[in-house]
Amino acid sequence: MDTFQNVSDNNLITSLTFIDNSIQVLTSDAFYNMKYLKYLEISHEKKLNISYLKMSFKSLNKQVMDTVNFINNGWTMLPMDLFSDFRNYTLEKIMFNDNTFLTFNGSLMSEFSEIHQLSIERNELVFLNASGLHSVIKLILSTNNMFEIPNFCADEAGQSLVPKLSRLDMTDNAIRKLRPSSFKCLHNLKKLTLDKNRLMILENRIFSSLTNLESLSISWIPHLSVIKPGAFNCSSLQVLIFVHNGFRFDKEKNNKGKHLFNPSELFVNTQSLMELDLTNNYMAKDPGIFRQMLYPISNVTKLILQSTHIASLPEGLFQEMPFLETLNLKGNKITTWNQSVFENLKSLRKLYLDGNHIRVINESSFPIQLLHSLKELDISHNEFWCTCAQKWFVDYCRSSNISKILTHWPNLYSCGYPEDKKHLQLVDYKPTDADCSAWSPILTIIIVIVVSLFLMTVVLILMLNCQANIRNLIYLFRVSSWKRKGYIRLNSSESFEYDAFVIYCDSDRKWVHSELLKRLEEIDLKVCVHYRDFDVGESITDNITNYVGKSWKVIVVMSNNFTKSEWCQWELDLVQERRRRYGKNALVLIMQSQIDSSHMTNSIRSLLDTTPHLQYQQGLGEDLFWSVITKAVMKPFKDPPTAIL
Repeated sequence: MDTFQNVSDNNLITSLTFIDNSIQVLTSDAFYNMKYLKYLEISHEKKLNISYLKMSFKSLNKQVMDTVNFINNGWTMLPMDLFSDFRNYTLEKIMFNDNTFLTFNGSLMSEFSEIHQLSIERNELVFLNASGLHSVIKLILSTNNMFEIPNFCADEAGQSLVPKLSRLDMTDNAIRKLRPSSFKCLHNLKKLTLDKNRLMILENRIFSSLTNLESLSISWIPHLSVIKPGAFNCSSLQVLIFVHNGFRFDKEKNNKGKHLFNPSELFVNTQSLMELDLTNNYMAKDPGIFRQMLYPISNVTKLILQSTHIASLPEGLFQEMPFLETLNLKGNKITTWNQSVFENLKSLRKLYLDGNHIRVINESSFPIQLLHSLKELDISHNEFWCTCAQKWFVDYCRSSNISKILTHWPNLYSCGYPEDKKHLQLVDYKPTDADCSAWSPILTIIIVIVVSLFLMTVVLILMLNCQANIRNLIYLFRVSSWKRKGYIRLNSSESFEYDAFVIYCDSDRKWVHSELLKRLEEIDLKVCVHYRDFDVGESITDNITNYVGKSWKVIVVMSNNFTKSEWCQWELDLVQERRRRYGKNALVLIMQSQIDSSHMTNSIRSLLDTTPHLQYQQGLGEDLFWSVITKAVMKPFKDPPTAIL
């Protein structure tokens, strides 16, 4: 209490923050005079005794407390009675971000009558016990190491441990598979975020049990390749954010004939969908499949197809969306479209076509009724042709009020052709009737003939002068075809599920997880480690044999403790066969700490004598070390001589 006695009006303080003060003790009456304190943050206080912290809560006025943050205090676990003084009180937000929890017991939160938001971000969380989280409304578990959705069921009958949970954020974890039972007891969940996980397949009916789900985000998942027909079967879903996944909606099957998705069933059970965002995926090039895929979402009000490689727009599709208010088609390859594409869109108020390949806007591009009803029209960042074909548009901009709804007009509307008008703003392009009245069909024919002859001449010259290169390209194409058919051993990680399998002893676990995994997975390499990826229920020997076979390279992290581990020695003997088969590039040896001569075994000495290894050392040269490690993992094997008939 004496600590703050010299602070004027300390009884009026509403916010108090301790950051990196090396605090060790907080007395039981530390906050006695702070009757209006709402916000308390204790962060980067790694010397703080948690027992004293608990006692200091006695002096808090819980009736007005709103937010409590404990960030980056180096905590690995918490006493179960930490919040016993908060019994039957409510908090708006409580945060445990940037600590080092491997597990979190929800019973810690059981004292509260309600917690609007519980955040455990950027820890090393693998397991969450949801018991005691009955009062949590919003749960944020992003940037951890969780490989599955926590169990939120109290019993087999489906009673929920989190009856109030409305929002769950599992962004940036290690989740590889979702099952229909994954969300079984989240009866009141309305918003679910699963971005930046490691999903490869979306199974059937995985969200069907979420009867109140309104918003779902599954984004930034580059390895997602298959969506089963009923994956989005959720009648309550209103917002679906499926962006930056690079999903191939332009391919129904892969090269092996496996179905990737079914366009007619993809959204058939999402009749309540009002907002769909498919930014940075690959939309179908076939207008029929395009239409078939989006036809069921007739209630949508906002459709975002930004940067989805669209070149042509299907006719009659947007007319099946009578409530469509916003249509975003920016960043595609659209050049032109049929006159009927934008007809009878009575609800449309915002249309974005910026960043496409549009050259000409004329009287048939947009219905006049649409131009009158739009509030925003963005066709900027297109390389317009400043020719007579553009005369209607520039004249209409001067004679009407359309410039008021044109986003970024006139600065980002400029000529891309012809050369003498390049970078001229459209507002300054003023063709007259006289300029555009004379037109000679004969001149056009002559130009076409001359250009055709020129192109033919160029092609012939290239063929004559580049015969050797052409033969090489044909040979490379044939070799690539033979590799796909299995006639030549693939010298690529693409045929393996993982880029690397890591062998290490448990005492080196912290370095492997915080340094090695972080560095490799930041550049999208898939790394297999036993604690996260092994199959539950399988023996460790079967798991090791199975996952080594699924991995392109094997990384061996060596140290004194490594030589003492019988399991590590057994794993090392197992991967020796891979070295004999594929050569020294099959293994990446890291000397994490120097091995003493007394611990050096014959097998390790033999391996070090015949295989290059890398010595880890902090500070000078560390960047070079990581660069070499990355190149070693991605470096191809040297193929043995191969006879091709």
